[in-house]
Amino acid sequence: MYGADAPSDNDVGLFGFIDEFIEGNKDSPAQTDVSSFFESLDTHFQLSFDTLPLELQHQALARLDILNYVEKRLTGGWTARKLAPLLNSYKDETGKPVPSWRVLVNWKSAYFGSERNIISLVPRHKKKGNRAKKLDSQQLVYEAINKKYLTKERLAVAEVFEYYKSRVIEENCKNPDCKIKPISQRTFYNRVNELKPYDVAVRRYGKRYADRNFKMVDHIRPATYPMEYVEIDHTPAPVMLLDDDLGLPLGRPYLTILYDRYSGCIVGLYVGFRDPSFESVRSAFLNAVLTKDWLIERYPSIKNDWPCHGKITYLVVDNGAEFWSDDLAAALSPLVTNILYTKAAKPWEKPHVEKAFDSFYKLLFSRLPGKTFNNINELEDYDPKKHAAVRVSVFLELLYKWVVDYFHMKPDSRERHIPYHKWHESKWRPNFYEGVEAEQLKIELGRLNTRTLGKDGIRLHNLRYNSEELVAYKKRSAKANRKGATLKVKTDPDDISHVYVFLDEDKCYLKVPMIENYGHLRGISLYQHERICAIRRLNTRLQKDDEALADTYLYIDRRIDGELERISKKRHKKSTIPKTSNLSKIAKYKKVGSEGPVSIATKQKNIKSSLVANLDKGDEADGIDLSDIDGY
Repeated sequence: MYGADAPSDNDVGLFGFIDEFIEGNKDSPAQTDVSSFFESLDTHFQLSFDTLPLELQHQALARLDILNYVEKRLTGGWTARKLAPLLNSYKDETGKPVPSWRVLVNWKSAYFGSERNIISLVPRHKKKGNRAKKLDSQQLVYEAINKKYLTKERLAVAEVFEYYKSRVIEENCKNPDCKIKPISQRTFYNRVNELKPYDVAVRRYGKRYADRNFKMVDHIRPATYPMEYVEIDHTPAPVMLLDDDLGLPLGRPYLTILYDRYSGCIVGLYVGFRDPSFESVRSAFLNAVLTKDWLIERYPSIKNDWPCHGKITYLVVDNGAEFWSDDLAAALSPLVTNILYTKAAKPWEKPHVEKAFDSFYKLLFSRLPGKTFNNINELEDYDPKKHAAVRVSVFLELLYKWVVDYFHMKPDSRERHIPYHKWHESKWRPNFYEGVEAEQLKIELGRLNTRTLGKDGIRLHNLRYNSEELVAYKKRSAKANRKGATLKVKTDPDDISHVYVFLDEDKCYLKVPMIENYGHLRGISLYQHERICAIRRLNTRLQKDDEALADTYLYIDRRIDGELERISKKRHKKSTIPKTSNLSKIAKYKKVGSEGPVSIATKQKNIKSSLVANLDKGDEADGIDLSDIDGY
């Protein structure tokens, strides 16, 4: 035993040397907090010493130092008579506290028994004492947690604890002879914290939220050459732009980009104010796969070239409506090997394009005047419309320059490569679209429709398209003249002045212009034409007077009923009815109509009665020759 040399409480707290045989030893708060680390450790694998908290490492090293000191100088067995002088000598030389000889023997047994593994010397204070839970109120604890905490209302733990206390009081009032002893608030919080986090997230936030927060991100298949995996997505640019000529705010444009997974380059982009659609995907796709020689000529401030273009092997898209359109599937099928659709609400399956958007926002858009914030509360007194100063043309120049001269030339965060140089490192190059293939690509990416080839050509988009070549094809094609036969028609969404008709027998597209009557629509996009037609329909509806049309319709209907009623009364009085053919001939002779009289009868009643009475006697009644008059 120590006797007068027993370590103080402070020394015990510092090095963790506790005599288990001295009654009254309690775990200090510091020891309890440190030792709680063991509860979170995974026991499926052997512990690594360097992963332990520094305090536990220091205590284990201090114990090992005493063991090594005693082992080198000990002669004989590990007895009290042999160990006591060595412990006193160690204390005198180092000034550090020492344990009792029995504690030292326990350390030695644990250390040698583990084949000298230092982990065996780490203090395990958590295993000391009585750790049994109080079970008398456990049922009420479960009730409070299940009824109040694990709900979609997501009550705070403090409110749940108040419910638990109230239930304990209620039960004690019902059973005064067998009262339940409530647990403390700290203990209740510990019970809540011991719940499985995933189960708590499912009950309080829903399975989708839990899966997203406790997801295991699968390994993203890396690309082995440029344009193998290309990710595409849209986002609204968080900045208000001004019209170049009018200087008025136009709003926030949409940005569509295509990201090459191999090099990290932006291989294509599109900016427009229309919502994401087939047109925006088509324009961005064309920008990605075709050469960009026009860039430096249009924007002389750009110093570097944009070498990214070529055929895409796998196009990675999300579940946006524009990516599921029949037009896009039909257009891209011959141009990409496969379209890979990511799962809904799982943006990490195409993380690179999402990260690229983040770089756009932090490094470019956040610097522009008229920017909008992610959170409306951050605006405060800032009005993006009033502070907008960037015109559309300037925005496009800054965007292209930032992509080509900054984003492509900047190393990644771990400085592994530079996107521009990474693109050129690959020995493999994708197939390129040049010359006739480039023009064919624009046709393939047109909007697909099927139409019948009629006498007046092809009717599409409320317009008519025809040409001499199309008429000649109709004359020689038996297939096109079959009943119900249709032809595939491609429309360029940016120009509806012509369409491309696929000739099945010739296996090629024929460019068919719009007829001259619609010449004012040349160069108009399909979107503009649809909006113009919609405005015309709206104006027509506004000009239409439904009440006047209803009055006219009913007036005509009632006049017809009146005429039928009048003639039916006359026919009841007369036994015979004159022939209609004779009456029609007389009506032609008399020029009955809008420019003449409304009746074949004359004003003299005697002539009228004589004419009607002799109608059935022949075509030459009263000397009138009607033989050369034909009825309708």
